[in-house]
This record gives sequence, C-alpha cells and structure tokens, in this order.
Amino acid sequence: MDIRFSAGVWAFDGCGDRFLLRGYRDGKLVAERLKEAASIPGLSGVELNYPADVTDANLDEVEEALKANKLQASIIGVDHTGQRKWQFGSLAAADPGIRREAVILAQRGMDVAARLGANQINIWLGQDGFDYCFQVDYQKAWRWLVESLKEIAGYRSDVRVCVEYKPKEPRTHAFINNAAKALLLVQEVGLDNIGVTIDVGHSLNAGENVAEALALLAGHGKMFHFHFNDNYRSWDDDLLVGSVHLVEYIELLYWLQKVGYDGWYSLDVFPYREDPVQVCRESIATLQGILNLVNRLGIPKLDELIAKGDAIATLSFIRQHILP
Repeated sequence: MDIRFSAGVWAFDGCGDRFLLRGYRDGKLVAERLKEAASIPGLSGVELNYPADVTDANLDEVEEALKANKLQASIIGVDHTGQRKWQFGSLAAADPGIRREAVILAQRGMDVAARLGANQINIWLGQDGFDYCFQVDYQKAWRWLVESLKEIAGYRSDVRVCVEYKPKEPRTHAFINNAAKALLLVQEVGLDNIGVTIDVGHSLNAGENVAEALALLAGHGKMFHFHFNDNYRSWDDDLLVGSVHLVEYIELLYWLQKVGYDGWYSLDVFPYREDPVQVCRESIATLQGILNLVNRLGIPKLDELIAKGDAIATLSFIRQHILP
C-alpha cells in the first residue's frame, strides 16, 4: 500500500499563540508556504483552510502554486472558528442566521475542494460547545448539528465531509468530543459521504487509546481522514509525531495497516519554536520507521500474539525488535 503524506500549511506560517499573537517567526504568504512544504522528501500533499489559507480571491493563485510545486490538496478545512461571528457556535448556533452562514461556508468549501482536487473537506466544530452549566439546550444543539451536516453532505455527493472531534478548546466543552460521539453524529446524518477525522492529539487529549478509536470508526466504515502529531494528553500540543507516545504509535500503525486505511497520513503540527521543515521531515521519517517496524514484526505474528492475550509476551516481542 502506497502511503501518502500531507501537512497542514499552517505549520509553515508564523505559529502564534495567545501569549505571542503575532507568532514566533514572520508569517508567510500561502505560495511561500507551499514552496517550503514541497522541499520535504516524501510529502506530496497539503491541507489548506478555507477561507484562511485559500480564499475566493486567491483560488487561482493557490491552484497554480500547487501545480508549480507538484503538490496535491489533500483536504480543505472549513474555518468555523476564526471569526468573531462564530463565538457562540456555527453549525449548532442558536441563531438560525449564523447556522445558515456556517452551512453555506461549508458548501463553498466543498466547491473549493472539488476545484483543487481534494474532494473532501474537514469540519472541526471548535466553537460548537459550551463553557457553563445552563448555557445551551443540548438536545436542540444536537438536532441543529445533524440537520446542518445533512444539508452540507447532501450538497454534493462527490465530496466527502470529515468531522473532526476534540474535547475542548476554544470552548471548555465541545459537543463532539470523542470518537464514539462523532460516530453517532455521522450515523444520524446517515449519508455515505460523511465520516470522521481522527486527530491523534485530540484523541489523546480525550483520554482515548487512538488505535481503539480507529478500530471503532473503521468497523463502521467511517474512518475518513487522519491527523498525526503528539502531546502529553493534558493539552493539544501538536508536537512532533512519536515524540511522546511511541508504543501507542506502534499499535496505531499496526491497526492502520490491519483495517486497510488508504487515506492521507497528514501532519497537523504546530512548531512554534522549531524549524517547521525539520519537524515535518522528522515526523514523516518516524511514521515511515514505525511502518517498517510493523512490517518486520509482521501483521500475522502480531495477530497471533494478541489472540493469546499475553501482553507481556507481545511487548517483549516488540521490544526485542527495537531494543535488542
């Protein structure tokens, strides 16, 4: 199976945080970021946010830059978080006018995705949630989410809609905060072209075992897209792949091969103080190294060991291949 690696173009921008809003380095135009991404061996795709990175005004320019740098658009993220009007929600906002704007934005994002050849959009509902008890009507909010996503996914069947879950931030509680709830949501929408994005850091932050979350979604045919990074579970740090949870990454890549995931292996990293090219290069090298390790271990052999249920024997077998 050919593995396709991608990266979010935000990694090559200024990378600001709430303590240094202007970023830890100078920001760059999207064409410059695409050129930088193209310098990374093995990277053939990029994620772009609409309308943050790609806009109606620069769409032609971005399309030309992708071709010039021999890059594919892997997915188009629809930005439902970065404007003040979304502060009380987007697809689940109590204001029907805001919900309408959010739906139209996603539909326009689908058109952009089709134009750039990505044929899928990512929807992360960062502002759809709550901060206090008695702040929202949970049942109405859920119904609005289902109705909005059904309208979006039904807009065009040739573009997939990928819903990304996260437990918190920017709201203290996100409505779609784990894999099981994301699966329930897309099943209620009930259309073939809607599924789930797993972000490793979000899954870790949610207290999940990422491999188990993957297996659940893949078992229902709803594992659509994957973001790779790492963190210490307490926050969405977006660190270099495998820098913290190496053993869990080995299990995750075993399961990715086992379920036959054939989508993009996309990096969602935020290298605030590190060189973004080096972080992406090392992340890809780590993923390739773990994939090679899994191949050396052998899927059938790992299946056999798991079936025996002896965790120590299994971990010992793995350890002998990485720490002889």
